[in-house]
Amino acid sequence: MEAFAWYFQYFSIFGIGIHVLIAVFFAIHALRSGQPFLWLWILFIFPFLGSVVYFIAVYLPQSRMPYQANAMGKKAIHILQPNRELNKAKERYENIPSVENAVRYAEYLISMDQPDQAIVILKQKYNALVENDCVFLEQLATAYLQDFKVEQSLELTSKIRTLDPKHNVEKIALLRALSFHQLKQEDEAKQEFLIATRSQDIEYLAEYVLWAIQTNQADLAQQIRADMQKKWTIGTKYSRQLQKPIFKQVDKALKEMGKKAA
Repeated sequence: MEAFAWYFQYFSIFGIGIHVLIAVFFAIHALRSGQPFLWLWILFIFPFLGSVVYFIAVYLPQSRMPYQANAMGKKAIHILQPNRELNKAKERYENIPSVENAVRYAEYLISMDQPDQAIVILKQKYNALVENDCVFLEQLATAYLQDFKVEQSLELTSKIRTLDPKHNVEKIALLRALSFHQLKQEDEAKQEFLIATRSQDIEYLAEYVLWAIQTNQADLAQQIRADMQKKWTIGTKYSRQLQKPIFKQVDKALKEMGKKAA
């Protein structure tokens, strides 16, 4: 023990080595984050080496640092090349004009608020081979909805349900809910929202909240916002970071609704 006296003199607290305290910290992290109990055995049997391995293998990847670096990198790329992914999808489609590449290209066009162009691309590929393809029809219905052609969107989503009632049930219901809302058919919209939000998806719940606000249903809006919070608390740290802008938008709308009601 005399050989380690210098260590306990300078690198210990109440006679406990700092490496042991670090191992305890990582053990608590392992328990809270649901890591395998094997990590506890490693940390307590080999506190120093175990802590080093745990830090590199588990703690660092789950920390905010990689996320922030990744997010900053994506923002930089977006600023320098805002249409990078769209251009790549366009290039793939032009080189190999398959239905799959057309659907992917249309997806990026829709995300860039160019639904009219997406419709053009998809209608060019519309033929007997895809007229019963639910994935293709869903993308076309999404483009129609964003381009305010809601009757066409409802027609296609109805066809999808006939072809395959189990195809992307929540997404199809959301498309129909938003379409009915644009047509001021709010009873039908609510029925579709109830189907769309069965999975408690945060994005779908957000759409439901915004609909409730727009239709002056304050109590329902607050109830859905509470459901969003419950879902958010059980999500991963990464998913919560991605969902922050959604909550910000919803809370802003709720605040404005409260001001109008006052």
